[in-house]
Amino acid sequence: MTCVPTFLLLLGQTARALPGTHAPAVSSYDTRASSVVLAYRHGSSDAGAFNTVSYNANFSSSTGRLSAQFGLHYVNFGSKINDSTAHGVGASGVALFLFPVAGRYPDGTPKVAVSFDVGAVPTAYVSGQRNYLTMPLVLGFAVPMSPHPAITFVPWFEAAPSANLDTVFKRAAITLGQEDVNIDIVAGTASLNQNAVEAAVRKGVSVDLSFAVPMRAGLDADIHLSDSADFDVHSAFTTLGGGFRGTSVLTLGAGLTFRWDDIVPAVLPVERRLERESCDAVEGRFRSCPSSTRWLSPEQRARPQAPNPPLVGHAPAATLPPPRPAVVTPRLTPAPAPPVIPSPPSATPSSEAPKGASSPSPSASAAFPN
Repeated sequence: MTCVPTFLLLLGQTARALPGTHAPAVSSYDTRASSVVLAYRHGSSDAGAFNTVSYNANFSSSTGRLSAQFGLHYVNFGSKINDSTAHGVGASGVALFLFPVAGRYPDGTPKVAVSFDVGAVPTAYVSGQRNYLTMPLVLGFAVPMSPHPAITFVPWFEAAPSANLDTVFKRAAITLGQEDVNIDIVAGTASLNQNAVEAAVRKGVSVDLSFAVPMRAGLDADIHLSDSADFDVHSAFTTLGGGFRGTSVLTLGAGLTFRWDDIVPAVLPVERRLERESCDAVEGRFRSCPSSTRWLSPEQRARPQAPNPPLVGHAPAATLPPPRPAVVTPRLTPAPAPPVIPSPPSATPSSEAPKGASSPSPSASAAFPN
C-alpha cells in the first residue's frame, strides 16, 4: 500500500502548498477477488504526527489481472509548531494491473508478479485560516513476491505529478474612507461597498499555485489468513515536497482485507475451478466434448474392451471379414520326355517261312484262278 497521506501546516511560515500530502493510492496488491480494506497508518516526522483511517472498495476483473480500487480517507496532523490539529479528507480512484511472471500457487496467489497502477487521488484540507488542495496523478510500480502461499512481500515505488493550491486567510491592515462605509442610523447598521470588500480580500487572502512531482517508496507484507481474509502490514518513506526533498516522514500501519466475492476461477488450477460448479453443469460440459463418447470408467477399463461405437453423426464403418491366407499354387514344370530308343532293325525276309506259320494265300488272278 502507499504511505500515509500528510498535511503539513506551517502556520508561522509563508503560505506554500506542499506536494506529497495526498491520500493513499493503492489499498491492496491482491487482485484475486473483489474486497474491502480497512486500514490505519501513523506517520512520524519533525513537523508533527500524522494519522490516517482509510476505507477502500476494490473490484477485480474475471481474469484476476485488474483491480479497480476506490477509497475514502480521513487524515489529521498534529503540528509541533502551534500545538494544533489539522483535519482533512481525500478520495482515491486507481486502476491496478498485475501480471504473474512465475506461476501461481493452488490458491491463485502469484509466486512473483509485476504490478502497475495509475489513478488520481484528490485531497483537500480545510481550516479556519489555511485551506489546501492537491490534485495528483499517481503512477506506481511494484513487485509482489510470495515465498509461501501464506505471505506476500510487496516493494513499491510511486511518483505523483501534482498541482497544488494553497489558500491562506491572514490579518491585514485596511484603511477605510468615509465613502467606503454606508451607515444606516435608523437600522443601526453599517456596510462596506464593493470596492472596499475587494480591497480587503486582496490584502487578507493569498493564493499559491504550484506544480511538483512528489515520490514515495515502501515495503508491504500481506499475511493470507484464508481465502477470504488477509492481515496487512504497511511501511513507507516519503518527504513533504517534490522528489525526495523536504521534511522526511516515516510511516507504519496495519489493515484488514475482507474478500466479499469468490476468488475468480481464472487464477485457480483446473481441479479447484470445478469445486463450486454443480455436477449437472460439469456433466453437461463434458458431454459436449467429442472425447466423451470414448470415455471409459475404471470398471470398464478393467474388462475386455468392446469395439468403440461410431462417433455421433458419422456412418458406421463397414465390417470387413478377416483376410484369408493366400494360397500359393506351385508352378508345374513339364517332365522331360523319355529318350527315344531306336527300335532294332527288322529281319531280312527269307524265302522260308518259319515253322508253324501258314504262308499267305496267293492272290487270285485272271491267269491263275483259285
